[in-house]
Amino acid sequence: MVNVQFATSVHIMLALALTAKADCPKLPNSDVLAESIHTNPVVVRRLLSLLNKAGLIKSARGKNGGVQLNKSVSEINLKDIYVALQIEDSIKPHNKPQKKDCAVSCSIHSIMSAVTEGYQKTNLKYLESLKLSDLIKKVKINKA
Repeated sequence: MVNVQFATSVHIMLALALTAKADCPKLPNSDVLAESIHTNPVVVRRLLSLLNKAGLIKSARGKNGGVQLNKSVSEINLKDIYVALQIEDSIKPHNKPQKKDCAVSCSIHSIMSAVTEGYQKTNLKYLESLKLSDLIKKVKINKA
């Protein structure tokens, strides 16, 4: 099953970065962000809650409330966003009982644990190398 929480959260963070860059007086809320993403505001609120808990964003309540980045775009990397979401690993060893007379069955958990660890380290290192400030440069602004 494909998980789009990460892509949606990067979308949110880029939208907030652009809002800050444009020095907009009104902070976007979950409804505005959801419209941009073409999703339900409840989905956005769940992700905002996780991003807030991780200290990546902060929110203001009330009539003119909304959300904004809590750090500069050069301080936030994609690993920060990914880790904040607590996404279930895409690969991991299974927890099936071992069949004692099968060498593969007796070894697969330790083999896949090592594979999973290497995969996660490599992916997190790559995500850590990408800053929000790098991605914001790739957003094509429509000049109407």
